[in-house]
Amino acid sequence: MTGTRMTDSQSQLLLIEDDLPLAELVCTYLEQQGFHLVHLDNAEDALLRQDTDDFDLILCDVMLPGQDGFSLYPQLAASYPCPIIFLTALDSHLDQIRGLDLGACDYLLKPVVPPLLLARIKASLRKQQPKTARDSLRLHDLALNPNLQQVNLGDEVISFTTKEFSLLWIFVLYAGKVLSREFLFEQYVGREYDGLDRAIDLKISRLRKRLDELNVPGLAITTIHGKGYLFNYLPPQRRM
Repeated sequence: MTGTRMTDSQSQLLLIEDDLPLAELVCTYLEQQGFHLVHLDNAEDALLRQDTDDFDLILCDVMLPGQDGFSLYPQLAASYPCPIIFLTALDSHLDQIRGLDLGACDYLLKPVVPPLLLARIKASLRKQQPKTARDSLRLHDLALNPNLQQVNLGDEVISFTTKEFSLLWIFVLYAGKVLSREFLFEQYVGREYDGLDRAIDLKISRLRKRLDELNVPGLAITTIHGKGYLFNYLPPQRRM
């Protein structure tokens, strides 16, 4: 089951929930708050969409048909390097500890209180913003403003998604340095790299494609075989 999609450029969330009335309630409320929502009633379908969807956060029920949310968490986390919040009626403290130990950023008990859910989502998304006290980054005439989530190239404003901006921020912060997959994963996702996850490569590929589409001389992400990725921006020198 797919959810409705809004047209503004806000965060995109995935809801995995087989309770359809609850899913409709959550989708309606969060869309009214300005989020994009995609709803699926099982996690297996979510794994099939990993090459086409880029989510900022996932809300996942634990008691799902087929494999439960706990069992599917490792695959889900590997496919989508973003915060995952468990929604469940399992109120045992042992279940809550298990969910958090798996790596979920939060565990919310049903029945869901919409304003509390919204607050937890916002808190989790704030943790994903660039971890820096800087108000902006500048590299020649390329400028990034994390407060506005805005990228400027000279006088031109360039549109990037929230996740693209976060990854670009890391690259600009370390411009001219070769960054390993492990380092990028830990900086971007906020947890230790497990040695198996390749989702960060997909994110980098998408960002590189976006930069290539801009067709800006000197602006590129280069793969350094066996070492990682190198970002730099070296605009051609203007003739006097």
